[in-house]
Amino acid sequence: MKNFEKKIVLRSYLFLAAAIIISFVVIGKILYLQIVTPTEEKENISVMTRTITPKRGNIYSSDGKLLATSVCYYDTYLDLGCQGVRSINDAQFDKEIDSLSICMQNLFKNDKKKREDYKKEIRQAKNEGKRCYVLKKHVSYIEYEEMKKFPFLRRGKYGAGFYSVETYKREKPFGKLARRTIGESDENNHFGLEYSFDSILVGTEGYAVFQKVSKDLWIPIENTADYIKPVDGKDLITTIDIGLQDIVESELENQMREVKAEYGTVVLMEVKTGKIRAIANLQRDSSNNFTENYNYAVRNLPSGNASDPGSTFKIASVIVAMEDGYVTSDSTVEIEGQDEYYYGKRVRDDHPLHRYPPTVKDIIISSSNVGSARLIYKYYQNDQQKFVDGLKRLHLTSPLGIELKGEAPPIIHEPSEGSPNWSKISLPWMAYGYGVSVTPLQMLTLYNAIANNGKMMRPMFVEAIAENGKIIQQFSPDVIDYQICSQKTIDAIKDMLEGVVTDPHGTAYRVLNGKTSYSVAGKTGTAQMEYANGKNEKTHHASFIGYFPADNPKYSCVVSIYKPKGINIYGNVVSGTVFGKIAERIYSTDTEVVAQEIKSDKPMPLPSCMSGNRAHIQKVCEFLNIPTNIENFSTVDWIYYKNNTNGKENFEPYYVDTTRIVPDVKNMGASDAIRILENKGFNVMISGRGKVVSQTPKKGENYEKGDSIYLILN
Repeated sequence: MKNFEKKIVLRSYLFLAAAIIISFVVIGKILYLQIVTPTEEKENISVMTRTITPKRGNIYSSDGKLLATSVCYYDTYLDLGCQGVRSINDAQFDKEIDSLSICMQNLFKNDKKKREDYKKEIRQAKNEGKRCYVLKKHVSYIEYEEMKKFPFLRRGKYGAGFYSVETYKREKPFGKLARRTIGESDENNHFGLEYSFDSILVGTEGYAVFQKVSKDLWIPIENTADYIKPVDGKDLITTIDIGLQDIVESELENQMREVKAEYGTVVLMEVKTGKIRAIANLQRDSSNNFTENYNYAVRNLPSGNASDPGSTFKIASVIVAMEDGYVTSDSTVEIEGQDEYYYGKRVRDDHPLHRYPPTVKDIIISSSNVGSARLIYKYYQNDQQKFVDGLKRLHLTSPLGIELKGEAPPIIHEPSEGSPNWSKISLPWMAYGYGVSVTPLQMLTLYNAIANNGKMMRPMFVEAIAENGKIIQQFSPDVIDYQICSQKTIDAIKDMLEGVVTDPHGTAYRVLNGKTSYSVAGKTGTAQMEYANGKNEKTHHASFIGYFPADNPKYSCVVSIYKPKGINIYGNVVSGTVFGKIAERIYSTDTEVVAQEIKSDKPMPLPSCMSGNRAHIQKVCEFLNIPTNIENFSTVDWIYYKNNTNGKENFEPYYVDTTRIVPDVKNMGASDAIRILENKGFNVMISGRGKVVSQTPKKGENYEKGDSIYLILN
């Protein structure tokens, strides 16, 4: 019995020892594979769990246009060693590959590869039993759908070994429009909304078992227990209006070319909400073209700092003095000429004032440096901190706290004892916008508050977050300060800003008075740049900040143009002109204004209607009270304008077929024409604005998918 028990104990020990040895072998093998195994042996591993990158969310304009999206492309391959391909006899294989080669050549006409190249390569790959022959990379969705119908490929994954790997490329359909604000977020670039809202846009990674099909290519196996589907990123709906953005950017570029400026920015803000409807940032490159590579609105120097605002800052100085009870708009300022000296430093006006001594209002409308310096120095020389405290009440000493990362903080020094940044001339210089650093967006926010009767709104770039087409988070306008100063002061400041434009002595009188359909108000500014670096060459920052219509403000706008060249380098001519053109173009596209004029007694000829999307045209006609027969076609998507009879606009149904016949898109707007043509496989090229007046090729001609069509708009 004891011998039997000894045998059992011995066998147990032997079994335990074997288990321990096997465990060490397994652990050792794992460590060997992970650490010691040569690269060539690791490459033989055929299955691995890897992450799946989700699709990044889209960025939209406020009116639903796509500003940034991840466009899906397909890298296509053939597994010529799969069972399906091996089962095809050589004669049939060669026949189908010959037809496939013709189709590939016709679809990708711009490729260097020809029919014989495809045929030769595919045959050779089959002979070698290649599991991963690259058929075509970076294929668009339309091209991929077409390829799936080709001979041989239509056999599919198991019959032809035809498979694809999706790749995504971030694209901006409107090119450089608002490029810097839209931004980028990748391993090389981090800026704009893409970067600031990266956590919202990026989505959540998934996981899957990947199978290795070649040295560097892995494809996911979706039907395994380990498969976790990625969650795509959410979408951003911005405050940007593409129509207004186009106006702002084109007018800025035109003026920068005219005055040979180095860089510039324009921001258009909605007064009541603080929503940024347009923001342009242009810089001249070495080829004399303009690009959006830097956000000068929030970091308006290449160093990343803010710059001296110049004379637009005088408004802040006057508000502080009025709120402290020292002056009214009619108070006189005791100066006698164009020059005054403070501790050996000259303060100078570029032109004499129309009267001496001037009033506070005269100082603003004629933009007197001497008057501004004298006003502030007189009342604050013995309590200089009180003036800075007044600027703090206007929120000019702290960042705005906008959604965009990278906002340059304002720099307004304080007269603390022993501060190296405060001197005897700091106070008079600050009075007219020197020795302080404030971004254009921060100055615009102050002027917007004036237009908004003292209510300061935080600039707003994003309206909502959406998921699968539904709003999941709506952002409300954010109030920084419900009343930055008294209504009495606001009314006086508004009167001064209107005087800058309407008074014959105003600095913007010749440029803007009577030049716009809107009444406008604002302030000019011209600041010398780099005045402290000892350079002899003078460069300037020309600006204009204002709002319109002056009697009921809807938009505020800042125009800042840097380093203009030539005779006219001043804010009124350089930037005031841009402000006026922007206001006039916005007026001409404002549907509320147009509708009001239609309803007025003044006769106004209407343009003829366009063809296009039925729902959109019907909405516009109903808004403008234009009689139509559109109600007869409630089931169709598209309508074509026919004629006008007895004051009624007549349309007829427009049907989009699937034939290879060129459709007629004349008399349509650009967006409707592009939508129809791209759905039919065209590469659309447009020139001009308005509606389509000419198209090449013409209606009724035959075409192939991928062909280009050229549209002229007017």
